[in-house]
Amino acid sequence: MNNTDLTRTTASPAQAVVRIAAHGYEVEIDAARGGRIVSATYEGVDILRRDLTTGPSSALESACFPLVPYSNRIRRGQFTFEGKTHQLAPNWEGDEHVIHGEGWQRAWDVVEQDSSRAVLRLTGGNGWPWPYECLQEITVGKAGIGLSLTLRNTGQTPMPAGLGFHPYFPRTASTRLQFAAKRIWPPLGDTAPTPKAPDSTNSFATLRLVSNCVLDHCFDGWPGTARITQADAGLDLTLKATGDATHCVVYTPANEPYFCFEPVTHCTGAFEADDMREAGLRILQPGETLHLGVTIGARRL
Repeated sequence: MNNTDLTRTTASPAQAVVRIAAHGYEVEIDAARGGRIVSATYEGVDILRRDLTTGPSSALESACFPLVPYSNRIRRGQFTFEGKTHQLAPNWEGDEHVIHGEGWQRAWDVVEQDSSRAVLRLTGGNGWPWPYECLQEITVGKAGIGLSLTLRNTGQTPMPAGLGFHPYFPRTASTRLQFAAKRIWPPLGDTAPTPKAPDSTNSFATLRLVSNCVLDHCFDGWPGTARITQADAGLDLTLKATGDATHCVVYTPANEPYFCFEPVTHCTGAFEADDMREAGLRILQPGETLHLGVTIGARRL
């Protein structure tokens, strides 16, 4: 998808669940409910947690949702950019901080669709100080399920921006995860997060079980690849990111049958960092774009 695609598509009203399928992969998408993925399977086996909700419900119950125009949390919804302080409205009663952007709570338009591809569009800025437009493209092919976001600043002034995907993977006693990273960032606490090198309790340099750890942490220095093995389901998954996905978030809540591995562009607490760019945020000039993509491939164990 190139930058001109953001202006060449023609919007159509958000519609019922869209289904795409090819090469053993099948994905169901609900554009009206936060541009979410409802289900994603390979040869009939769930790759992502299945969304069993109907009607109005939080995208937090979905299989995957987009993080637009930032990921993770902004402390109490307040940040300063270019000398001006911005206050965002609370967007989730479960947290004092503003979380996950606004795309997961907005209806997206389906602007293109065929049997193996769907493109959704969001015109943003209602809950964000800058106007923007974002395309979400979801495909299925030989390589797997492709997810991508392209965000464009449609305003007249520079805009801080970030992107991400928030997929929920099934979690059993045999689920394992592997990826490389340089540093780990703790969740947003009373003070600004401080990164450190991963240790034996939180390193995933080799395949390790996710059933015995409780994390809600961001990792930087991620090279853009990860592996998940689901022995109970007989699946071996690979994740390959493109674009500006240099960070990932691992969320493994206690006593839940799922975990999250989230490819993102910036670290936790990026909006309060001394240097937003060093923390991974992109400063988009008018008309400039930010891109993030990830492919989830599956094979039988």
